[in-house]
Amino acid sequence: MDGLFEKSAADPRNSNYYAELQIRIMEPRGKNANWSSGNPNAACGKMQVIEFVLLDAFSMMSLTSAIEPLRTANRLLDREVYNWRFTSEDGNTATASNGLEVKVHERFGTSGAPDYVFVCAGMTLVAHDQNRLNAALNKRARQGCKMGALSMGSVFLARADLLNNARCTLHWEGQPAFREEFPEVRLCNDLFVIDGNRYTCAGGTASLDMMLHLITREHGAALARSIANQFQVDRIRTGDSEQRPGSSVRWDTLPPQVMQAATLMKGSFENPLSMERISRAVDLSVRNLERLFERHTGQTPARYYKILRLEHARDLLMHTNLPSTDIAIATGFCSSSYFSVCYKEHFGHSPSKERRRTL
Repeated sequence: MDGLFEKSAADPRNSNYYAELQIRIMEPRGKNANWSSGNPNAACGKMQVIEFVLLDAFSMMSLTSAIEPLRTANRLLDREVYNWRFTSEDGNTATASNGLEVKVHERFGTSGAPDYVFVCAGMTLVAHDQNRLNAALNKRARQGCKMGALSMGSVFLARADLLNNARCTLHWEGQPAFREEFPEVRLCNDLFVIDGNRYTCAGGTASLDMMLHLITREHGAALARSIANQFQVDRIRTGDSEQRPGSSVRWDTLPPQVMQAATLMKGSFENPLSMERISRAVDLSVRNLERLFERHTGQTPARYYKILRLEHARDLLMHTNLPSTDIAIATGFCSSSYFSVCYKEHFGHSPSKERRRTL
């Protein structure tokens, strides 16, 4: 009987529909696939084992963005080229910053060495046992593992002295505190950095870009592009793409002179530069600099500068144990009382309340 509810070959209720659809989506794959064209490493067939160390309040977005391209690579190739396992400091369930729980396979450092280790962390930067974690990370490094970090995980690699001779990155929000704790480490603002056998990324969707880069290197660009298409990603970003700080306007849309002025501001928080000095440095009058800033940022340059300093102060409050007075000095405020007034005016609460909220 013909009718609205009659099953057909194109009807999702037909038991063969999904199998046929999957075949159409997946082709070419398996033995007939040509993902590895031009890449000699793709034919080796060695499965890569990746260990994710999930620390308290880790970033679920960063973890998911790292795992999904690996899962999709296995699916498109129709074989397991990547295998991953979750570990935690104590072997107990790990809880992400969004409250979701992940059942881990084991306690970190108890099984054989993987090919890669990625420390996944969020804004809680206190380990259960820092000494044991340092020892376990160093053991993995001695075993020849490629050591990496997602989001704020670079903090723990640095605490284990595993970033002393490498460039690295981490989420922009944690960079001020990182520089305070590890002034000797070569930190940059890139989305991800691969320096020798150290792999660090800013987290979030940058984890996806970094994994796609690894997949390109091991299995070819065609497979990486096909994986990107699965996630509606129209461009695989390179590692040297810069992170964009949270409240800033789009950096790449600003006129060069505004960008130059903002760069000078970011390099002079403790001793703020005068608008006259900044305008001379970018070859503009003070009035013309103000016009450009108001047109492209909606703020005067002085206001823009002040907000940059306050955001830097907020990062230090959240991620360091520096006294509020020291933070006020480090961000160019003449007194702790004036700093507190400006902070409350911008964020709606005092610096002391900000710190209590973080604890």
